[in-house]
This record gives sequence, structure tokens and C-alpha cells, in this order.
Amino acid sequence: MSSGLELCPLSRRSLRLVYRSEMTEAFPRAERKPLRTIRAMVEAGLCDPVGLWRSGALMGYALSCPIGDDVLLDYLAVCAHKRGEGVGGAMLDLLAERYAGRALVVEAEAPETARSPEERARRERRLGFYLHRGFRLLDYQAQLFTVRYTMLVRGEADEAAVMAAHRAFYQTRLPVGLYRRYVQIPAPAGPGGRRPERKEEETS
Repeated sequence: MSSGLELCPLSRRSLRLVYRSEMTEAFPRAERKPLRTIRAMVEAGLCDPVGLWRSGALMGYALSCPIGDDVLLDYLAVCAHKRGEGVGGAMLDLLAERYAGRALVVEAEAPETARSPEERARRERRLGFYLHRGFRLLDYQAQLFTVRYTMLVRGEADEAAVMAAHRAFYQTRLPVGLYRRYVQIPAPAGPGGRRPERKEEETS
């Protein structure tokens, strides 16, 4: 599936177009950083925005951020008209090549906190997508503003180091008051806050 696919950095203009035409459809407002924030991160070298292209057509995109020795896939999506064609899996493989030697870390919305059966099913499909492509569950979840995330990683990584770097990622980018109020890494245990069972990881 990766034949003919190529990852290329997104220019400032391309990033704006992707944000307005694709990211607003793919990510709920609560999960979407303002474009000005993403641009500032790119200019500071804290975000690597890339597009997945085939024959001049955009197939997908990813915005990745360094966290410690690893890479957080902050946003990753296949363009709406290209979903279901295996593009997502190919993009993950190309990203693994791009960041060779570094583990890929993902924040995926926790299914158990979904507000409807339809939303839960969508989140479970997303988790299954990652688990089928070499990711494994980490032993902690994250509460970021109003959204709870299940954490996954692909590649060799020390889980304690990943969590520490993940926490530092937000500590250094948010005012102290916002961080203390809206970020919990790890998220506390409680109703709806339980880590998915390991057996789900093994059978997905």
C-alpha cells in the first residue's frame, strides 16, 4: 500500500489549508489546538507537520512533537475521501521510518468515557487501528482539559520515561495555572478511568 506514497513537510500555507479543510472535520473542537498555537510550535521546532502525498494528491497528514527521546503523534488522520483504503497503516509505517530509533506515542480518546454508544464504537475502532499496527497500551491514561485519553506506544520505550516526558511536554507549554487545573498525567483512577484490559490488546 505504501507504493507511491511520500511524506513531505507541510508549508505554512499547506498547514493552514489542512487545518481548515481537514482537521476541523476530523477532530472535535475540544481536541483541536488553535492554528496560531500550532504555527508557533512549528516555528519553535516543537512540531513537525507532514503530509502524505500520492501523485500530487494529499492522502493524510500528521503533526508530531518530540517528547524526551520519543515522538508524540499529536494529530494523525487520513483525508476524509481516502479513508478505508489502508492509507493510515501505510502512513504509520512511513512515520516510523521518518523517526527511526524513536518510539511513537499516541493519545487516543478513552472509549469508556464516551457519551454515546456510537461515540464509544468510534473510539474502540481507533484503538483497534493502533493495536493492529504494532502499538501497545501503556499503563497510564491522561486527562487533558475535558478529554480522557488512553496512551499507546510503538517501538522500544521505557514507560516511566514516556510518562515523565509526556507530562513535561504540557508543563512547558501551558501556564502553571492552566496546567494544574486541566492536565493530569497520569489521570486518577476511578469510574470510567480504568485502563483497558491487556487481553483486549492481545486479541485486537
